[in-house]
Amino acid sequence: MLAAPIPDNDSERLDALRDGFCAYAPREERFDRITRTAKRLLQVPISLISIIEQDEQWFRSVQGLEIDHTARDISFCGHAIALNKPLSIPDAWEDVRFHDNPLVLGPPGIRSYLGWPLEIAPGLAVGSLCVIDTMPRTFGPDDRDALKDLASMAEAELKVRAMSSLQNKLMMRLSALQRKGALDPLTGCWNIRGFRELLALGVEDARTRATDLAVCSLHVDDIEQLAGKAGFSNRDALALMLAQVLRQRLPQNGALARLGPSNFCALVPAASALALEEELAKLTFPTATVNLPGSKLRLDIPLSVRVSWLAELGPGSTAGSLWAHALSAHAA
Repeated sequence: MLAAPIPDNDSERLDALRDGFCAYAPREERFDRITRTAKRLLQVPISLISIIEQDEQWFRSVQGLEIDHTARDISFCGHAIALNKPLSIPDAWEDVRFHDNPLVLGPPGIRSYLGWPLEIAPGLAVGSLCVIDTMPRTFGPDDRDALKDLASMAEAELKVRAMSSLQNKLMMRLSALQRKGALDPLTGCWNIRGFRELLALGVEDARTRATDLAVCSLHVDDIEQLAGKAGFSNRDALALMLAQVLRQRLPQNGALARLGPSNFCALVPAASALALEEELAKLTFPTATVNLPGSKLRLDIPLSVRVSWLAELGPGSTAGSLWAHALSAHAA
């Protein structure tokens, strides 16, 4: 196996991706939309936006895998950013660089790959948009053109900080290691620790600006039983797909967290109670529909939804009391 080369400008490249918060950020619908489209257009089982950090590749968006990173030295995308040009592998078994790569010999069983580098500044590729197949495949001109167009969209998104002001504020307060530890590794949502820090910022902001804030608790009953009835045994994959559906519903200024195997929570700020009701409308719909991979089945997942309003808890309420109220909603 040939380890992914380190480009000569790697120090400058790493500074640029860290200044832009490209890695260790909560996953967003704007990136999921791109990887979903790449997966669909090129008819592959796996599509990724991969950010190449110092020692690992971290997935800003992922379709078809239940992991959030791999080591950099075994990454295909590490080769793409070192070349800083498109990389096409028709059959990894026949390529001396990859034939004994752990990602080829073991899960996910990569056989063919097409990756397009993503530049955050001229000459500085921070990662790639890639598609992966588990069968040998020659990607044609139409495939390359489609991925090129989608990569241009991904590049544009990486250059814009479109996250809510609360999430940006938290990102600026945390180191890269702290941000990584504040994210759920399966879904890319905030975990409990990250969400509680975000909630504290949200309550502080609401008190300062005299605005409103809500925590929306979303719970799935018997997720394993639901998956079993549909003949789908991968609970992690189902949770990942559910997270993407909830991100699609999330208001632009909202944030999503995963609190447990079947529990999600969203933080939604708004200027007023009326505006907050409008922001929550899509998020509180009582079912979520996911398309099961490898089949034509659509699974409707019933959701138990409870909303905890900061204003309803009174002027003396704190982030702790709002959190406790949200947790009691989960237990209800």
